[in-house]
Amino acid sequence: MVANFFASLICRSKHHQHPHRFNQVSYSLFLACFAVLIAAPAKAARLESWRFNASQNQLEIVTDEGVQPKAQLVYTPTRLVIDLPGIVLGRPVINESMSGTVRSMRIGQFDRDTTRIVIELAPGYTLEPSQIKFRGITDRRWLIKLPTPRLAATSTPAVVAIPQSPTPLRPNDSELAAIETVELNGSGNQLMIQANKPIRYTSRWDRSVAAYRIEISPAQLSNSVKGPELGSGSPISRIKLRQENSQTVAILVQPATGVQLGPTNQPSQRLVTLQVQRARLVPSASAIAPRVMSVSNPAVANMQMPRSPNGRLVVMIDPGHGGPDPGAVGINGLQEKKIVLDIGTQVAVLLQRQGVQALLTRADDRDLDLEPRVQMAEQSNATVFVSIHANAISLSRPDISGIETYYHASGKQLAQTIHQNVLQMTGASDRGVRTARFYVLRKTSMPSVLVEVGFVTGRDDASRLSNPAYRTQMANAIARGILQYLQQTARL
Repeated sequence: MVANFFASLICRSKHHQHPHRFNQVSYSLFLACFAVLIAAPAKAARLESWRFNASQNQLEIVTDEGVQPKAQLVYTPTRLVIDLPGIVLGRPVINESMSGTVRSMRIGQFDRDTTRIVIELAPGYTLEPSQIKFRGITDRRWLIKLPTPRLAATSTPAVVAIPQSPTPLRPNDSELAAIETVELNGSGNQLMIQANKPIRYTSRWDRSVAAYRIEISPAQLSNSVKGPELGSGSPISRIKLRQENSQTVAILVQPATGVQLGPTNQPSQRLVTLQVQRARLVPSASAIAPRVMSVSNPAVANMQMPRSPNGRLVVMIDPGHGGPDPGAVGINGLQEKKIVLDIGTQVAVLLQRQGVQALLTRADDRDLDLEPRVQMAEQSNATVFVSIHANAISLSRPDISGIETYYHASGKQLAQTIHQNVLQMTGASDRGVRTARFYVLRKTSMPSVLVEVGFVTGRDDASRLSNPAYRTQMANAIARGILQYLQQTARL
């Protein structure tokens, strides 16, 4: 039973493979990796004690080995998030309720090697980030002093900097490059980071803070550095500048809805640039739309869309596989990659006609790995992520057909709503809504689902999926389920 569970995880590790593709080599490799994973935490340092003094607004933490805390201020609601890299909590999540301007403190295991402490303020209150002080008594004992919380203004600042280094300050500040300006160019398609001396950088999408992270070294923040002016139409919603350690500056860029970031370049030794561009909308929609609307269910076209808090809804549609990876191949050579691209593109067109910004991870027959699919959804601030696949089993089992929908974490309601619409509008067999730890589900931060539109190896499903009219019917059902979910959650 345990072996079957491990095998099922491997079967979906690349683009969504199917159970019958599992082999002994993959299983052996997985067991070896799994042994390393479960052994690793035993060697990690631990959080020994913590105490929050409400009268002094001060948190004290003690670990059994040295640690460098990292912090960020997060809004709605306002909370101070403190990560302890390399530290294992070794116990269930801890929740402590408090009174006054600090409402609660939670301590839990954020990932395998990081303990996270979250201090949440009472509604309406905020902190001045520059006044948060980290004091390292030793490398194992830290005092984190919070300023007195104050009532928040009507809007939160676009640039938030939190000092991360212990007192005393850096001894060789004069030898470090100073980050002097962080600004958008005139056309708004490039973020420019200028220093007064040569610098090095690394960049990546940081899912833990839902932002694109640029780390610059050796560098420090200039006392006069300012972020760009971010208006209502800016492609960037927020920028955070902070001193990560004695020689590293981190710049966290949160894109506006429908905006993608990257790549990062270094035109000169003192300048780092980040490309900013609007995400590509569904291509050739005008050519697809007539066929979609000619057989679409009136219930889709007549649905009233809710207004999202920021005025826009973004749905990322992810047709699986592509390019040299055909996905599952079924009866009469029916290929999964072609079926799901057709269905996914039609879903995107239907959503756009209802006022939802629909994006595709792939709009043509190209190969795309799993991580870029996740990054597209994260960088576009997608409201939901819907991955579309076709199922398969041995060609010797043509009797097996039906619809399956998978979810992880927050995607249950979305999965159930889409699944019921597909059953009602296609008459397909019901194989259930299930949880799964597929990469694209557990790595995306928004509600995410994976829809199996049928078995290409199934006699009934293969016949239907080969029919363009049925694929359009399937697209209508998925789109209707997405729209219903968006309406339901807008009323919560």
